[in-house]
Amino acid sequence: MRDIKTKQKMQTIKTKDTKESIQHFIKQQTIHNKNVERKEDASVKSSPQVLATNKVSIAAKQTVIESKHRATKFIKQKRNEYKIKSTNKKSIVESSNDIQPQRISYVVKAKKHVINNMNTSKIKQTTEQFVSKPIVQNTTQAIKKSFHIVKKGVSTLNTLFSFGTGLILLIVITLFIGTFSVLAQDGGSNSEIVSLSDEVIAYEDTIRKYAKEYDIEDYVSLLQAIMMQESGGKGNDPMQASESGYNTKYPRVPNGITEPEYSIDVGTRTFSDCVKKANVKNPSDTEHIYLALQGYNYGSNYIEWAISNFGGYSKYNAQHFSDMKKQELNVSGYGDPSYVDHVMRYVGITFRGGTNPNFNNMEAWITKNPYAKAGLYGQCTWFAWGRFYELYGYDPGFTGNGWDCVDQLVKAHPDKFERSSTPKAGAVFSGIGKNHVGIVLKVDGNNITIQDGNYDGITNTFEDAKKDWQTNTYTLDYYRARMGGIVFANPK
Repeated sequence: MRDIKTKQKMQTIKTKDTKESIQHFIKQQTIHNKNVERKEDASVKSSPQVLATNKVSIAAKQTVIESKHRATKFIKQKRNEYKIKSTNKKSIVESSNDIQPQRISYVVKAKKHVINNMNTSKIKQTTEQFVSKPIVQNTTQAIKKSFHIVKKGVSTLNTLFSFGTGLILLIVITLFIGTFSVLAQDGGSNSEIVSLSDEVIAYEDTIRKYAKEYDIEDYVSLLQAIMMQESGGKGNDPMQASESGYNTKYPRVPNGITEPEYSIDVGTRTFSDCVKKANVKNPSDTEHIYLALQGYNYGSNYIEWAISNFGGYSKYNAQHFSDMKKQELNVSGYGDPSYVDHVMRYVGITFRGGTNPNFNNMEAWITKNPYAKAGLYGQCTWFAWGRFYELYGYDPGFTGNGWDCVDQLVKAHPDKFERSSTPKAGAVFSGIGKNHVGIVLKVDGNNITIQDGNYDGITNTFEDAKKDWQTNTYTLDYYRARMGGIVFANPK
């Protein structure tokens, strides 16, 4: 594995002495309507319509925080690919790529059913009356594109309006939440690490031989993981490469190859082709690596389709492609939509998480990160939690200050981590004299390569937080003195 490139400039880590609980940071917020706040009487405040509106507004804001950046990325890629044509009583939405939403899943069918019973222009006008202006400005385009998923629009507005404005708004926001939650399932492998079998380990030299031949020697650990997922290293076609176009020696049917080394040859060449088509830059380019992996499972046509329609891999479009192919081929199953997660569980922590964070991993950085939920983007604790989740695929269990994280991690996972004064690769470290936490990526004698955040010493926006981290190498003695002592939670 290549050495991790590190930044040469040393910067002083600014830390924040704070109270013991994360709750100290949570800002209590109140949603106001400035025009009526001072004039509302008790009866209005307690009316069912107002209560329903308030609940929906809160849900809308939480949804935007968790899904805005991924939805925005998708929208920009598709902005010019759709056209809206209107008639007197219905709106027909046509996509130049014909995504065929009726095939996606029951979620989209449910959304279609709701849209068929409401007038989208009226809904937008009504929604703008209760969602605060900043929320509307940030999400107008996202809301528009959520409707583009549906081909047929509407006719029976009066029926739904008879149930009351509050109910309508609740249904609309539920629809948006469903759309955003689907789009948010992107860019991350979140499965726990599993060891390779002895059979796969035995093939390492052969895998390396062909990886070198096809110019992907840096991806040997990924090839081992692919083999582990495909066969566990057993059988005569351990890479399950019989159906590849590069198989010119045996029948292109499942298990058609009956020679293990030839299977490795074909499988490695196939994955090399996927790496090139997915534009993988290096082993830390996890976003494109995931695209290449899913392409190995579905065939390289998926790579071209995903780039053209979505700009790359996502869990959502992997599922959609499978559903689309099942209907097209009239079969009950097509490939493995969760192939990326299934493969990456067999890859070591440095490779599976990349040498750099992947901020497209929504679960790691937004939806499951407790510090993100508290609005603490950019804090060292937010960064350490996200990187741990990327590397290990599960919640580290710490929610406190930086110097508490090691003890909280060991307490949450005593079977997987142990407290130590000397580090291992993959460890979490906490400062003793300074309130700071980070990840140990590499240990080389008395040198440690660490990754941590919060170099500007403040809480940021998500966009700013994505830039506020570094990878640095220090001598262990120097860093101990700098932190006033260090403690590590080492993987067992």
